[in-house]
Amino acid sequence: MIMKIYYQISQMNLNTIIVEKIVILVVMNLLKQDLSFYPLCTLALVVNLNQRRTDMLTLLFQLEIIFFTECSNRSRSDVTRSSDTRVTIDEWVEATLGESTSNDFPFLPTQEPGINTSLINEPSSVLDCFSLLFDDEIINNLIDCINSYAENKIMQNTPMRRRSRYHDWHPVSKYDIYKFFAAIFAMGINKRPALNDFFSTIDLFYTPFFGELFLILFFTMLHCGEANAEGKNKVEPFINKVIQKFNIAFTPYQQDSIDEMIVGFKGRWQYKLFNPSKPSKYHIKSFGLVDSSTGYVINLLTYYGKNTSFDPEVDTEGGQAIQIFCTLLKYLGKGYHIFADRYYTTRNLVDFLTNEKFLYTGTIQSNRLGFPPQVKNANIKHMESKYWMTQNKQKLVVLWKDKYIKKPVIMVSTSAQCLDVLVKHKSKPSMVDKYNKFMFGCDLADQKIGYYGLHARKSTKWWKKLFLWIMEIACSNADVLYNLSRPDHIKKSFLSLKQFKIKLVDLLCAEASTLMPQEEKEKRKISMGCPRINPLARLSGGRHIIDIGDKQRRCKVCSNSKPVWTLFFCMDCPDQPALHPKDCFKIWHTQAII
Repeated sequence: MIMKIYYQISQMNLNTIIVEKIVILVVMNLLKQDLSFYPLCTLALVVNLNQRRTDMLTLLFQLEIIFFTECSNRSRSDVTRSSDTRVTIDEWVEATLGESTSNDFPFLPTQEPGINTSLINEPSSVLDCFSLLFDDEIINNLIDCINSYAENKIMQNTPMRRRSRYHDWHPVSKYDIYKFFAAIFAMGINKRPALNDFFSTIDLFYTPFFGELFLILFFTMLHCGEANAEGKNKVEPFINKVIQKFNIAFTPYQQDSIDEMIVGFKGRWQYKLFNPSKPSKYHIKSFGLVDSSTGYVINLLTYYGKNTSFDPEVDTEGGQAIQIFCTLLKYLGKGYHIFADRYYTTRNLVDFLTNEKFLYTGTIQSNRLGFPPQVKNANIKHMESKYWMTQNKQKLVVLWKDKYIKKPVIMVSTSAQCLDVLVKHKSKPSMVDKYNKFMFGCDLADQKIGYYGLHARKSTKWWKKLFLWIMEIACSNADVLYNLSRPDHIKKSFLSLKQFKIKLVDLLCAEASTLMPQEEKEKRKISMGCPRINPLARLSGGRHIIDIGDKQRRCKVCSNSKPVWTLFFCMDCPDQPALHPKDCFKIWHTQAII
């Protein structure tokens, strides 16, 4: 056999040393009957062959015949050629109704599941919940990054032109950051075709709230990383700090899901992906760990190709799925039940999670190695289910075909029972029913984030997409914290995401008004000479006295489609708005959005 291999390779005009090395490697592994080495040997031939392609393919085909002829004495049922751990196929046996897996891992979270009651309680406001995720540490870091980047940018453009917009720039403070947060959340609710339309003075688009809150130049100077940061360092350190705050405020319940979370992006970026089946064909991909019952995002991992920040302690030979799961689950305790789809499910992953004392349920591909071979070509009727279980009763596989689908569903679980349940007058395996209940946590989070998110806008900067995306995730998580902190018997205190964001904008503006510099409280002029007032001036804690005039005017608060007239007005507000003295006067001086 050695002479056969040597003769066939020597027919090619290859370097003698290369020929000898290939022959030795092939023969040594033939004697060991090591099937896993064969692809490496093939790769070595492909890399080193510089001759005609026809001769190369012929040689590889002949080597393959010799190899599998010598290995034919070994039963194919004893080994599986794959990247997964070798498993004997006969360990899977058919299971009967009533049998269940033997895994009984205790649920050991890092702290009591739910909100952190030492930080959030019933009296907590909307702003308190958001400030827990975007606290002073995050805000101060953002201020330093913006000012540092702006300083470098202005130095590069010095001397500035006479009409340069950089003349209007001033270092930002907490006051500016609160206004910026209020503006981007309001922009998500009140959407416009283009970003400039928010600051337009055209009657069709003009809204004083945006144009007077801050300059559009703020978006140009926006930066959340070091001034000279490159690649993923532009935004990943900032996102990691915010994620740490997510885990301090909330401990997930036992059922969690892992799935892709994408952000649409059509600009130039080396890690941009294309998938026509996604809502955004061109997108930035992230992997998310989400609490299934609430939609609270626990952890995120953005995909940067070979530079993706996987946990360095993970064994890279186990496959990418294990790397993703280890990185996302690092903040959790033990005994959690993880749900995922067939993109991640491999035999290596299921074994790894079982050894780490995590439960797992997920769909699998029919040709995935390490699972019952019967599922690949099984002939099953509609509404029929079949079960297979490992001999140690740690894993259970179900094959089930719904009434209206052509292909059956294949699912594996380490915590399930061979049992059919009745759901909406339809019988289905309990494993499938549990998967349908707890798998779609990431979809719930994506749904909430997409309602009023500014990250869906076009942008040439990929990291700005991720920055606005993490802002929306923080707002969605804060909404979950607020509703969970309300007593169960007070249903009126629950807020929808839209109501939550409107109230958050209101409180952010009120908080900014307490930090407003004295010069900001005065009237400002624009280039056309029309006086426009800072919208936060009426919220400042100064003196506001009501007076009565000679002529009736429309009330600023309660006049909507139908005018409501009043003689009363506020003397101390810059434009002296007409207001009813009871409720309207209070609302005008306490609420930012009316």
